[in-house]
Amino acid sequence: MFEAVKAVLKAYLTAELLRNYGLVLSLLSLALWMTLFIAPIILFAPPTMSPNTIAGYAFAAVLVFLSYSMATWDWAWELRWLMMSGMMDYILVSGRSIFIHYVGVLPFSMLWMITSLAIVYGILAILIGPPALIVTDPLLLLLSIILLMVVLFGHAMILGGTTISAGTSGPVMEMLGWIMPIATGGLTPLINMPEPLRVFAILTPYSYPAELLRYSLLGTPTVLEVNKMIIIGICYVFIFFFVGILFFKYQLKKMLKEGPKTVGMY
Repeated sequence: MFEAVKAVLKAYLTAELLRNYGLVLSLLSLALWMTLFIAPIILFAPPTMSPNTIAGYAFAAVLVFLSYSMATWDWAWELRWLMMSGMMDYILVSGRSIFIHYVGVLPFSMLWMITSLAIVYGILAILIGPPALIVTDPLLLLLSIILLMVVLFGHAMILGGTTISAGTSGPVMEMLGWIMPIATGGLTPLINMPEPLRVFAILTPYSYPAELLRYSLLGTPTVLEVNKMIIIGICYVFIFFFVGILFFKYQLKKMLKEGPKTVGMY
């Protein structure tokens, strides 16, 4: 098992970071893309808000956005790539668990995530000012990160299960991959959102890790009491996680009977 994980990690480091100047080009693209992403936050921020606070809000928004991008593209669509390249067939025939592949990909994903956030921090420090990140409760920050990772994995399992069952991304991928994290407070605190959207957001597991993360990093007020956010968030997040696992396993078992689908973009 360890050798399989090591082989996956080595293959990704070689393919993504070393060949064809992939690391340099990806970092340059990220810097430009993040500058365009951050610009509207700077332009439309309240004039009474300090530059460091604006940078802090922008950094938290990018952190959540990059997290869901990682779960969508690195984890969920990894299955699509395996199907397109024909490697899924070999994995299934070998009898190995597909999760071994994810263990090998995870270090690469986290390394890329940390590097991306460092670049974003530098861009914000240059364009606005150093983000005002004040950790008032380290344990709550750790809990919010754990909850975010659990949601991300459940998110990836649902998207991955959808992909292997239909062979396409489809509306489920677009809804869960992009619209849902943004509409449930991924980029802005729920307290700043319209009431109907705020009510919808707290009914989903996506809003709780983002709200707790902003509270522990920025001191942003939450729409519910912090203790309620923690209790409800833990319940919602782990229910979502187990539903994602069960759905993925069901679709994987179904694929073993019917064979891999022909992969398309939509």
